[in-house]
Amino acid sequence: MPRKTVEDIIRKEVETVRARRIILDQLEGGLKTGAELREKIATDIKAQMMLKGSSKRDIKKVKVTSPKLYHNTKRLEELGIIVSWKQSQYRLFELEPKTIHPVRRALDISKPLLYVTSLSRPEDQRPFVQWLTNNPHFKPRKLLIFVEAAHWTRGVARLADRFIPDDSFRVWTTEWREVPDDITSTDDEKEYGNLQGTADFLEAAIIDNIFIHDMVIDLTLGPTLISLALAKLSAEYSITAFHVTRYDASNTEISYY
Repeated sequence: MPRKTVEDIIRKEVETVRARRIILDQLEGGLKTGAELREKIATDIKAQMMLKGSSKRDIKKVKVTSPKLYHNTKRLEELGIIVSWKQSQYRLFELEPKTIHPVRRALDISKPLLYVTSLSRPEDQRPFVQWLTNNPHFKPRKLLIFVEAAHWTRGVARLADRFIPDDSFRVWTTEWREVPDDITSTDDEKEYGNLQGTADFLEAAIIDNIFIHDMVIDLTLGPTLISLALAKLSAEYSITAFHVTRYDASNTEISYY
């Protein structure tokens, strides 16, 4: 039997238990206390009762207790979908970062798009940007570009935004992250860099952005080590990744993973 994906598990929870749908919907918007979650669940229950024609007296009696909330949050925590911790007299709840994209897809929530990629050479900037500018599939609000520090020294121009055509309506910001030399290379010719170390470095940048952006990952032009690390993260965080056959808006093929 095929193994259930994180997204399958989340969809089942939100489709079968309405309170869990409300919890995940609230947490997608950020950190919440138990009291805030109880209030939102109660509001939803009252709204459903009104639609069914329940009396005002019955609606007024609705109260979501801590044990009821705990029953639902405990289940979501056991599945690894949310996390919680005690702070002072409050219990705080948050989505586990690796489940953010599956939760959004299950609840049909969209955020501004962050386009994540890596470039091996400075000359890759022009064809990449010109293709992205004219591509109807992706309309990013921001680019996150990883490069090897060893090959993108301070003297290397980073001109990605300058290659946007003057008549284009596309507007985005660009963030560059240099992966340190001690991670991507080594003096030992029998070693080929640190994959896990590279993934850890990239992951920190992904987490910095994941709460406010949807993401896609382009694996086409990056150095092997960075591309492998991005592929690893795309699987762990359930982020769509793809490879482009050629950066030509009129003649391209995108392979999704």
